[in-house]
This record gives sequence, structure tokens and C-alpha cells, in this order.
Amino acid sequence: MRVLFSIFPGAAHLYPVVPLARALLGAGHEVRVASHPEMTDAITAAGLMAVVVGAPVDVPTLVQASAADARLDRVADMLDIAPGDPGNRRNVIRYYMLAGFSLYHPAQVPAGERTATDDLVDFARAWQPDLVLWDPLSFAAPIAARAAGAAHARVLWGLDYFGWMRSSANRRLWQPGSDPLAEAAQPTLERHGQDVTEEALLGQWSIDLMPARMRLTDEVRYLPVRRVPYTGAAPVPDWLYGPAERPRVCLTLGVSTRKMFAEEAGFPLSELLEMADGQDLELVATLDRDQLASVRRIPDNVRTIDYLPLDLLLPTTSAIVHHGSVGTFGVAAAHRVPQLITPVEGGDGVVVARYLEERGAGLATETGEFTAQELQKLLTRLLQEPSFRAGADALYADALATPSPNDVVPALEELTALHRRRRG
Repeated sequence: MRVLFSIFPGAAHLYPVVPLARALLGAGHEVRVASHPEMTDAITAAGLMAVVVGAPVDVPTLVQASAADARLDRVADMLDIAPGDPGNRRNVIRYYMLAGFSLYHPAQVPAGERTATDDLVDFARAWQPDLVLWDPLSFAAPIAARAAGAAHARVLWGLDYFGWMRSSANRRLWQPGSDPLAEAAQPTLERHGQDVTEEALLGQWSIDLMPARMRLTDEVRYLPVRRVPYTGAAPVPDWLYGPAERPRVCLTLGVSTRKMFAEEAGFPLSELLEMADGQDLELVATLDRDQLASVRRIPDNVRTIDYLPLDLLLPTTSAIVHHGSVGTFGVAAAHRVPQLITPVEGGDGVVVARYLEERGAGLATETGEFTAQELQKLLTRLLQEPSFRAGADALYADALATPSPNDVVPALEELTALHRRRRG
């Protein structure tokens, strides 16, 4: 069968689906990956065929524009979430999920102007995929799938905030016939001869790469799949050939968000590096030049490198310190590495950190509030107390009990046959 992936423009959105795309290729299926122009190199570097749709996307600008979108204000206002919600659901939905929604369901499309949705629909009609698998922020994909008669499903690389929002517990806040998301999506759907359905917002089912215990709702049909790490490709540096001479600790802020969290944004990078000062360990920090410019001092036992795939680094490490993204958490869990999370403001790191501590696989600080001395104490515990390694082993065992991308291919074949529209 033919399978089309549709990806929101960001490496952190592509990397989680690469193993599934490769599994489908290995089973003899044709695969294409559609995204915006800036993603072409990353897609082809993963050995996949890229389809370019739309124009480049400046995500920060998109988020700002979404925040000013009056259509979506009603959604945020209707969510029954206290402003201090520890899961940060209000901010993630308002400034992240709805930003993706506004990209593919714009308030206005000037006459004669083409959109990414138009490009994706045209490609789908021409290529005729049997199955469309889409990023939870790629809301053009269900429109393209329906235009081509294909089955379609979301691929959830993170917590399903959108599914939670659409669940009955929250839809009851909206009066019948007054669904702000459906109203916002209607003009785009009508342009392509379609009507608003729940499938146009949530897919026919959802492939879930997250641990089942972290699900936010039980009202969505999920197909669980093990998260197999892929974090890009790079040559292996010679200092990674053998085992580390002393405990090695990784410090990373991820591939998509690390540029957003400098000290002036309230995230104390200097403290993160100074926690290694005088300690019997090697800290490998994946920080770029702009981030390092804000750092007061780099201790002698800190190795800085602009970027290194975690798949290369983590097998040699004894612990990882990161900001709490679901992607970094998942890669660390797959390599059985104990984790120290320092959540950043505005993300879902608080939820991830809480789950990590509940499973005994690591420790966490308060959001952006820590000193180098406090970090040293937490890191010492993480490296010396065997319970954290046992917790990390338990997370790994959970993953092994979940079907791998190869295992799930037959289920996708069956679901595709069930849901796609008959042709000819």
C-alpha cells in the first residue's frame, strides 16, 4: 500500500515517526513524507522521500499570530482549566496545539493564494495514498486523506492534549451547534468540498508512542506503538569509541526548544554547567554558540558540542539532565538512563517530570528555580542510588511490552483496509 506521512515543520516532529516509516518500507510499502520546505533535508537524511508543501514556517511568529486569533480565544476561554494547572494544559493548548490549527485553518485566504493544505490535497489526489499518517498538529492531512479516499490516523509523539480537549468531559462546555473549533475549520473544509466531522479533527484512530499510563483521556481510539529512538545521523566521534573513564552525564535542551531557553528567558544555563564543577564526572553539554555566550564559566570537566544525536551519546552515559520534553524523555527511557529534569516555563516538562518521579526513574527540580549546589546534590543521588537505575530499567521493560513499529504494520494494513474508501 501507499503511505503518506504529514509532518508539522520541526525535527522533533519528524524524528519519532522515522522508525515507523522505515518499518512500513521494510514491509514492502511505498512511503512519502510531506512537510514544509525547511524539513526536506532532515527527511531525506533519514532515508525517506520528501514531498514539499506550503511555504517555510516561522514557528514563533505563528504562535504570536495564533495568540491574536479571536476565533481561538473562545476555545481557550471555554477550557475548564485553572490558570495555575500543574499540567500546563491551558498554555500548551492555546499557544501550541491551536497554533498548528491556525496554520492549516487560517481565518482568511486571499483570492488566488495557495496554502499548504491545497498543496497536500493536490499531491494526495495525484499519488492516491491508501493511508495518511499525520502529526497531531498537521490538520491539513485529514482533508487530504478524505480527498483521496485514504484511511487516516494521527501519530502521537507527545501527550494528547487535543484529544483530551475534544473528549466529552470538555465538549460539554460548548453548547450544541456552537463548537468553536468546528466553526474555525469549516471554511477550509468547505473549500475542499468537505464537511466538519470529528474525524477531520482527531483522525479515524490514533497511533500512540507515549506510555499508556500517561494518557489524558480514554475516549480516543489508540493503537499503542513502542517509541524506537531516532535522533538524526552523524559520524561517531572518537571519544565515544570506548567506555567513559568516569561517569558521563549528558546535558541537553532538545532539538527544537533549546534555542528558546537562554538565561535571559529565565532558564539558568550557567547553573546547569556549574553543577559539574569539582565533581568526579564528565558532563557533555549539547549547547550551541548562542547559548554558550550567556554562560559565565565552563568547568574543566565539561565537554560542549553543538549537536550530537542522543542515540550515539546515551549508551555511554550514567545519567541525563534535560528540560522535560517527551522526546528526550522517551530516548532516555529507551536507553535505560536515569533522568534529572529541570522543566522550562511553558512546556509540558512538569507532567513528564511528575511521571518520571512516580516511576522512580529520576528526579526533578521546580520550573527554572535551582542553584548549582542543588543540582549537584540531585545529580549525586541519581548517580549513586541504585533505585534510579532500577526505575529506568522498569521504564524500559514497559517499552518492550509495547508492540514495535515492525509489529504494528499488520494492524495498520488491516485498519487501512477497513477505513479507506473503495476505489474504482
